[in-house]
Amino acid sequence: MIQIPFQQWFTFHHLIGGDWRFFWPENLKEILSYSFAWDSSLNTGIGRDNLSTLWLNSYVAYLSNFLTQILHTPWNIAEKLIFFWPIVFISFFSAFFISRMFFRNIFLNILSGFIYLTNSYALMIFSGGQVGVALAYSLAPLALARFIKITDLKLSIIAGLVLALQILFDPRIAYVTFSALGIYFLSNLKQLVIDKDLKEIVVNISYIFIIPFAVFGLLHAFWILPLLIFHQDPVRSFGAVYTSAEAVKFFSFAKFENTISLLHPNWPENIFGKVGFMKPEFLVLPILAYSSLFFISKIKNLQEKEYIIFFTLLGLAGAFLAKGANEPFGGVYLWMFDNIPGFIMFRDPTKWYTLVAISYSVLIPFTVWKTYEWLRSRSKFLIFNFPFGLAQGGQFSIKSKIFNVSNLFLLAVVFYLLFLIRPALLGQLTGTFKSKEIPKEYISLEKYISKDSFFYRTFWVPKTQRFGFYSSLHPAIPAQDFIKEANYSQILKNLRMTEMEMILQESSVKYVIIPYDSEGEIFLKDRKYDRTLYDRTVGNVKKIKWLKEIGGFGKIAVFEMPNSRDHFWSSSATLGINYKYINPTKYEIIVKNAKKSDVIVFSESFDKNWIARNESIKYKVSSIKYHELFNSFVLPQNGDYSLTVYYTPQDWVNVGLWVSGLSLLTISSISSILFGFKLRKW
Repeated sequence: MIQIPFQQWFTFHHLIGGDWRFFWPENLKEILSYSFAWDSSLNTGIGRDNLSTLWLNSYVAYLSNFLTQILHTPWNIAEKLIFFWPIVFISFFSAFFISRMFFRNIFLNILSGFIYLTNSYALMIFSGGQVGVALAYSLAPLALARFIKITDLKLSIIAGLVLALQILFDPRIAYVTFSALGIYFLSNLKQLVIDKDLKEIVVNISYIFIIPFAVFGLLHAFWILPLLIFHQDPVRSFGAVYTSAEAVKFFSFAKFENTISLLHPNWPENIFGKVGFMKPEFLVLPILAYSSLFFISKIKNLQEKEYIIFFTLLGLAGAFLAKGANEPFGGVYLWMFDNIPGFIMFRDPTKWYTLVAISYSVLIPFTVWKTYEWLRSRSKFLIFNFPFGLAQGGQFSIKSKIFNVSNLFLLAVVFYLLFLIRPALLGQLTGTFKSKEIPKEYISLEKYISKDSFFYRTFWVPKTQRFGFYSSLHPAIPAQDFIKEANYSQILKNLRMTEMEMILQESSVKYVIIPYDSEGEIFLKDRKYDRTLYDRTVGNVKKIKWLKEIGGFGKIAVFEMPNSRDHFWSSSATLGINYKYINPTKYEIIVKNAKKSDVIVFSESFDKNWIARNESIKYKVSSIKYHELFNSFVLPQNGDYSLTVYYTPQDWVNVGLWVSGLSLLTISSISSILFGFKLRKW
């Protein structure tokens, strides 16, 4: 039954949907480039630093490269091995594990795993292709359980490793998990601190906080070091759309009745911004969860009582935070967003649903089991009396353990939980839960672009399509990101401006593309595909005189740019430039017939950390902004000579990789020794 919502994940189809895009073979060949400090092909299409997402990108890069390029595993299998199958199995067994800490009952443990894996929030992030969030979510119960159960150095190191792995997938969900640990710490302050002497307190703090965070810091040095050295805020670098109070208010889609009911606001359509009506059937979930408090007086074990109180507080805190700026007390979330360190990561408050999911995966099975025991103690059998042989006035009675009231209650709970996720069971969920075919138009376009061995960019109006081809050699620029405008009319108005021809030429754009909206995700009006928007866009672009339409791509409209510039170029008529791409952070250049003060333009978005250098002629300069967009370098002397153009944060990424690698080796060795010692002792 658990497999039914995920049946598409266990086929040989490519999984495409939401944030999870399609990878062309060319993308997979150069996927290691995602682990560098600069990204040339994604995001804006004219490059940007990759430090803020280096954690997940490195996981994608190294494992994907290993499976597809070394082991030659087809991507339709590799993506499932790396991402989707782990999401299913880890989510289930992670909740199973934390449940096992409290209940030695296999039915309850399975029920916990089922609730955590198949609740509406989980299914929405899964179908939305948010694989990083989903993997971090899957680890949350395990990470919390590991920290709760820390009693010695070995368990402390294990907790640090789980924390490090969760942060690798998504630091926000790791932050949520550690917030849960904070709630546990406060609810058990007496046991952990007050009743302890100073030595025990220091030991507890070391085991719970210092050692795990040291493990995490060392293993993640490859992206933490460059962020610290270059004083970069990975969140604020995305601008006000991520960091303003208005952004929080906009993204506060869920109301309190949604969050307390573990009902994702977009369930089940999962259309961004489309909030569904409250579904009353979900209100039974909080009733089941918090009814656990009615049984607390009958629990003899003090620790079990504390756990129930903790998970109750956890669920209520998660529900309160997941509603964001909505009432009641919406101002509290806005205050926390502005004042609590790290909270700025949560412009989308729904990440806090994770706490509700963890809480309910423990509390609901607890209530179910206690109710089951209560019913079993009061009624042995449900007796059905059927009239039989009425002429003789006789009756026929059935007594069966199957129809025991307590058993019927368990069945009712199971069917209720299945009823809640009926859209998933009926195959009505979209995104990664629906199979998709690659349109033939995009196959033709990919072949056309990938055959060219020289550098250029494509410019997509209004934005790229999920099957649209790009690579480091042929990056794709979304017009709405480049122009910083989402309105169609304004994008087209800017595109028709006289100076736009020069801007696109200097941006190394060779083709302007209006995508075929095969998935109904781009040309939308009131969240529905509108063919007139597509036709209007094509018609307006056709009127631009300096563009030449190219046929042969069906519903994809392709226009060629005249006189497109190379990746490195100069306005000097005599200067010759030959360059070699080494990796996204390094280029080797040879200039010929150079004159002192000639300027080389590098058509990547400006970043002061790009430098040009030549040790033999004692030349090293930082980039100068060119036309408010690109990097440029002033040449030092006349003649022919070589230059290295380099992105300096990569030096610290390399140092961090050494630190992380050596730390992993050391921690693994220590863990093996500790485990081996315990095994020998046993």
